[in-house]
Amino acid sequence: MIERIFHTVGQGAFYSEKHENFNIVYDCGTEWKNRADKTIDKTIKQSFKKDDEIDILFISHFDYDHVSKIKTLKDHVKSIKKVVMPLLHNNEKTLLINIYRALNFNILTLINKPEEFFGTETQIITVSPTDNPESQISDNIQPQNIDDMTTNKIQSGTKLQKKFSTYEWIFIPFNHQYTTRSNELKKALKSEGFTNMEIKKLETNSSYTLDKIINDIQISKTKGGKIFRKVYESLDGKINENSMLLYSGLNCHRKDCEKNIFLFDYPRRYFKHYEEFYHRRWHKMSRENYRVSCIYTGDTDLNVVKIKSIFRNFWKSVGTIQIPHHGDLKSFDKNVLDDKHYWCPISVGEKNSYGHPSCRVIANILSQNSLPILVTENLTSSYIECIRC
Repeated sequence: MIERIFHTVGQGAFYSEKHENFNIVYDCGTEWKNRADKTIDKTIKQSFKKDDEIDILFISHFDYDHVSKIKTLKDHVKSIKKVVMPLLHNNEKTLLINIYRALNFNILTLINKPEEFFGTETQIITVSPTDNPESQISDNIQPQNIDDMTTNKIQSGTKLQKKFSTYEWIFIPFNHQYTTRSNELKKALKSEGFTNMEIKKLETNSSYTLDKIINDIQISKTKGGKIFRKVYESLDGKINENSMLLYSGLNCHRKDCEKNIFLFDYPRRYFKHYEEFYHRRWHKMSRENYRVSCIYTGDTDLNVVKIKSIFRNFWKSVGTIQIPHHGDLKSFDKNVLDDKHYWCPISVGEKNSYGHPSCRVIANILSQNSLPILVTENLTSSYIECIRC
């Protein structure tokens, strides 16, 4: 039995899969306004026992709402064996550190010194970015056995394989780099009075503290903090160039993929008024019972990154697609759903200030005969998929 859970952290991201005794997590965070929310901490701690081990933690990118609760998770479980994360170039890393320091976000060590953050027993594996948003994963690349991995750096699109007692599973991280995000951030900083020289310092001097920044642009410390907050919120938190997708599923380039004995259990949810809606869609969506694979998208822009092209050789087994960036309209492309029916979980805060999810995104998902599923901070909105094999 495989158990896939979209956890209730509100305007953030926290997803997990349990394969026999093998646990994976994709992102673990919530927005900065929820920093003091103990309920979310309890949700994370209730998701795993203290003696549980996380075999792989995948980090999509370093926006605060995707990584802010990793420390909570790390301190609660017995260990995190491997961390697979985007490779950050020095300028991007330094820029993130300086902005997060000014915002008083407590994730600087995670970004700058992940080996120190996780400890010596955790293997850090970085994924090189690609600037080709349609780079199809090749059939000719042999999967790497997860348990035998010794390298600390892999290429985007590397197939990581894990063999279980009755089935094989692969994980494919795909790290795309958005130069547009960097340009938008610099433009927003300039609009608040930063010169090219001061922005260069933000990119190259990891000790460029808030005190030095406000002295350079000649403003008060209070106003300086507000400027960074304003920039951060104007960009909807998207200040990280990377966004690493993850395919989790069958090695389905083989023509006999559908002959694998997989039964997709009824996806469970606690809201009873969803039952009729589920049953209406269930007959259509359960015909292809091998569609047990999932694509986690983080904050990927589906208009730029063509996931159906990238994962073309595995697409026939995809049944679940995490809708990116909390259902933001700019990041969504309804054509992703134009060939069949999908389960579409959306992580979103109930009272977020960004207008997420867009009603047009919801309408587009429904118009494609797929099912949008809102996962909020409300504990009853947890979404669980169970896969028998």
